[in-house]
Parts: sequence; C-alpha cells; structure tokens
Amino acid sequence: MMTNEAEKSRSTPAVDQVAGTLWEARTFGGLAGRDAADGLHSTDNAYQVQWRIETLAEMPRVGWKVGATSKVAQDLLGTDGPATAPMFTPFCHQSPAEVAIFTNHHINIESEFAFRFGRSLPPRQDAYTREEVLEAVDVLVPAIEIVGCRFEGGFAGIGPVRLIADMVAHAGFVSGPDVAGWREMDVKALAVRLSKNGVFVAEGTGASVLGDPLYVLEWTANHLSQLGQGIAAGEVITTGTCTGLTPAAPGDHFVADFGTLGQVELRITGA
Repeated sequence: MMTNEAEKSRSTPAVDQVAGTLWEARTFGGLAGRDAADGLHSTDNAYQVQWRIETLAEMPRVGWKVGATSKVAQDLLGTDGPATAPMFTPFCHQSPAEVAIFTNHHINIESEFAFRFGRSLPPRQDAYTREEVLEAVDVLVPAIEIVGCRFEGGFAGIGPVRLIADMVAHAGFVSGPDVAGWREMDVKALAVRLSKNGVFVAEGTGASVLGDPLYVLEWTANHLSQLGQGIAAGEVITTGTCTGLTPAAPGDHFVADFGTLGQVELRITGA
C-alpha cells in the first residue's frame, strides 16, 4: 500500500489517462468503457487515480466516503472489503437539498451514519486504537449519500480496482443535523427508514455496516494512515449504507428518517 506523499504524487501514463477519463465523465455526464481501466493492475494504482483526480478537480476536500462496508454491497460490487475516496465541497450539501444528477450514471441513494472529526489523526507507523479514534470524533451526522457509476454496465461486478478508481462510486453527500450526544447511544442499534416519493422503501440499523459504524471509523483511520493521508480536523467520514441501494431519477424526493436524530431530505433534478 502507498505510505507517503512521494507515493501519492507518483503517477504513470495509465493512471493519468484513467483519471482524466473518469473526471471528464463525472463532470460532463459521460461513461467510460470497463476496458478503460485495464492499465491499472492493483488497488494501489486505483488509489493513485484518486489522487490524480483530486489534483484535476482543484476542489477542497471535506471528508472521506467509505463504501463496500456490507456483505450485500461487496457481493454486488465484486469486492472483498471496504474502500475510501475523498469527498469534494461542490458535491456536499446540507439538508434539505436539491441535487442534479446525470441519469446514465446509475444513480442510487443510501442512508448512512457519518461522523465529523474534531481532532486530526495524522498518518503514523503505529495503528490507531479504537479509543484514540473515537476520542477524535466530534459529532454524528445523519446523512444521505448519492452514489453513481461512471463505468458502462453499472455497479454489478465492477471489482475493487474500478470501484476505487471511480471514487468508490461517490456522487454526492447530504448532511442532516449534528448529533452531539452520540457517545451515550448504542450506535449500531440506531435505526433509519428511507422513503421515496412518500412511500417507505427500506430500513436498517448501524449494525448493517461491518456490524458497527464505530468499527468502520477505526478501520478508516488506520486505512487512511497507511495510505499516507490521515484524517484532518473538521473532515466528515461516512460509514456505508444501512438501507441498501435505492434507484433515483429526476423528480424523486427522498427522506431518510433517523428518528430522534432527525431527518435528511433530498430532491433529485436532472443535470
């Protein structure tokens, strides 16, 4: 795995080409053929694509998306573990939000428990303990994530290299109200119900993501540390969908109801 800024900055013609293709698709609504990523031979290459896209985007990073944190998601995607990708400011919104999508990007909606960090966890050689990670967290943030695939054929069997290169399918993020008292809660037992156009479509709990969103935070802190990234104070970390994937189209209205934690509202429009 990449472990320092020198590795992060290193690029290859294949990495540059894939990054340019995927960033153009995300920006203008196109699709890349699955063979566009054939020059990438490892997940290290795929993360290098992310760093290159971050350079091309020239947008502030507000946090990290964590995906493939459930067996259902991993089976669909053809992966065997979680992955991370940066989230940029223009794609992050406050509820209630109205977000335009490209309809050919296989857009779906996820309900998630996210967390904003109050202290930084910089890269280091030793692993962070669960206690160190949780002490750095400030608030829980109920959220909706918008996911999409910029490769032809959609999500099914995309595999870890294409998934990571495509920013782990991140397309947008909508945050709800900050929850300061999360430490007194059993986060894995917290529930969320998702409705689409006023009709209930899915529900789940925090336990849907690797058994506990707090475990996802611990994994993410150490994963990003190994990548030479770390977590900066103020950044938001998502933990994966608790309600599966719900297809979205222009005109759809979604409400993720987190009970006493509040609601997150999203209306989809066409790009």
